[in-house]
Amino acid sequence: MPFSSLNTDESSIQIGTRTIPSRYFLAPLAGYTHLAFRRVIRELGGLGLATTDLVLASQLVAGSQKSRQLVVTTPDDDPLSVQIFSGIQRELISAAKWLEDHGYQGIDINMGCPMAKVNSSGGGARLMCDTDGACATVAGVIEAVDVPVTVKMRLGWDRDNLTAPALSREFEKLGVAAITIHGRTRQQGFQGEVNHDGIKAVVDAVESIPIVGNGDVRTPEDAQRMRKLTGCHAVAIGRGAMLDPWIFSKIQRLEQGVEPTEPRPAEQVQFLRRHFHYMVEQYQDYSCLLFRKFAGWYGQKLGIPDDLEDRLRRFESIEEFDEIANEIHARHGERIATLPTALINVPNGPVERW
Repeated sequence: MPFSSLNTDESSIQIGTRTIPSRYFLAPLAGYTHLAFRRVIRELGGLGLATTDLVLASQLVAGSQKSRQLVVTTPDDDPLSVQIFSGIQRELISAAKWLEDHGYQGIDINMGCPMAKVNSSGGGARLMCDTDGACATVAGVIEAVDVPVTVKMRLGWDRDNLTAPALSREFEKLGVAAITIHGRTRQQGFQGEVNHDGIKAVVDAVESIPIVGNGDVRTPEDAQRMRKLTGCHAVAIGRGAMLDPWIFSKIQRLEQGVEPTEPRPAEQVQFLRRHFHYMVEQYQDYSCLLFRKFAGWYGQKLGIPDDLEDRLRRFESIEEFDEIANEIHARHGERIATLPTALINVPNGPVERW
């Protein structure tokens, strides 16, 4: 396929009017890709575009505190796109206009979330079930704003309805700047392996816009394999970035011909501290509750002893966090468990029960 939309510099990529410095992106993850996480990941290097946690369009426009907190950003949090979702076209248009009016440079429409509470209102992956409706929605948002509009979706609702290639072809005609494809169906949830052939079918379906591959990328080698097998122009990494926050910097080193190295224990503990204290800047004491969910993702990679990981799931004050971090530094590497706890708790099917 032609690569006319891509920047001639292989390390960067053009998405609409935006030049993204790296082809490796932080995928949006509900409950995780907030400002603090984006900032601390960016500091490690190698990250291109980051996308916010998905934001309910109607609540953003209505001024709900939760939605407005999700789109809080800082000058060092760039380049950034905001992902919005809704099953109602006018709500998505209103949210897109609000974001453009407030200086945001990129808007991503969610058509991939498999969660029942999102799909039941017609949003997320449910939009893929109505091709005409999805096209009308995307067209409406594109016409309403001047900033680049992108779409994230799955391969389809289920294996009998793989609508992503056809939708991608139509979205490109409407003016979508890029499309991110998670290589599973909505029915799969997070079960089974990512279908690289399915992502390649989307790459082959479009003329020139970038296709971003997504799913099961946990190592730098996985990212390179995704591009090699699918021909995708960039890779979005979600859970892999929580399992190894250094994944973007490792990919960058690998592509520069430099052997990636593991962070020293002191760097690992410092990362933990910086993430939490960036969160405190935004959420103050509420950060203690919000941060607990990261314990299961970070424990194995950051060498956190099992009992201290358990304490990170239950701590109640900023002072207690600092005490735990000090103990982690002193006892780094005593960990018994070798599998990240979060992988045990990742939702399995059927997705209707999530």
